[in-house]
Amino acid sequence: MKEFMLFNSEGAVGPSDISLFEKSLGFTLPRAFIDLYINHNGGEPSRSWVITDNGYDPMQVVDFKPLLSEGPRGSSDTKFVDGCYKFMTERQVIPHTLLPFAVDGGGNFFCLDLLSGAVVFYAVDSFREEMSMVANQVAVQKVIARTFEGFIDELEENPGF
Repeated sequence: MKEFMLFNSEGAVGPSDISLFEKSLGFTLPRAFIDLYINHNGGEPSRSWVITDNGYDPMQVVDFKPLLSEGPRGSSDTKFVDGCYKFMTERQVIPHTLLPFAVDGGGNFFCLDLLSGAVVFYAVDSFREEMSMVANQVAVQKVIARTFEGFIDELEENPGF
């Protein structure tokens, strides 16, 4: 993976924290995802721009959510990956196979697809009332990288536009 840092991270998480989180999810997380979160528990990225070659406008990752928080607040606080996942899946805003780990400036999610390992942009501000929740969940997803490692490697510091 290219050099990448997250600044202003939360307290450290360790392998045992990750294992418990995976067990609660019912999915195994990619090694690159685990390594990033062991080194940096969320924060502001050193490279933050997603530039795709499929016609989408550039997107900026403004914040990687911390994975877990110590204490009772973390599992229900949407600032954290675990709390956000729980809250958004219970309300059926996102499918249980997407793990929101970062946000753009508008509060839309960058998610890890827990089935394929791909990174998906999930535009929660694009839901349409006339569509069912399931149809909305499908319509607002855009795969932007095949792997988490590929996503991190392709982030740009300053796209120059």
